[in-house]
Amino acid sequence: MKKLRTEVEAEVPNHPSIETGDVIGEHFAISKPKEKTVNNPTKVNNKGNITEKERNKRRNSEKEKALGVKKKQKKKCGFCGVKTNLHTKTTCPDNPNARRKPRPTVS
Repeated sequence: MKKLRTEVEAEVPNHPSIETGDVIGEHFAISKPKEKTVNNPTKVNNKGNITEKERNKRRNSEKEKALGVKKKQKKKCGFCGVKTNLHTKTTCPDNPNARRKPRPTVS
């Protein structure tokens, strides 16, 4: 084994260095640059970039956005027949037997 080793060392007098940069440089004929030319990005924004107000809301699909789907459909009051989301038959202001008071209007 020692004899074989001395023969191989005689045939290859300069051992290639173990460092990766030197090995890559030999194979691709590229030298390692002395200074970094590419820096890391300073800030990466999150996908969507939602605000605090929109954080608790459900995201609409592309289909919903294209069709312009309303968020809540208005229903017909069983007592007065008006299409609204503000009251129902049990909370209608025209109904004298109403069990609950109608919701206040939100402006």
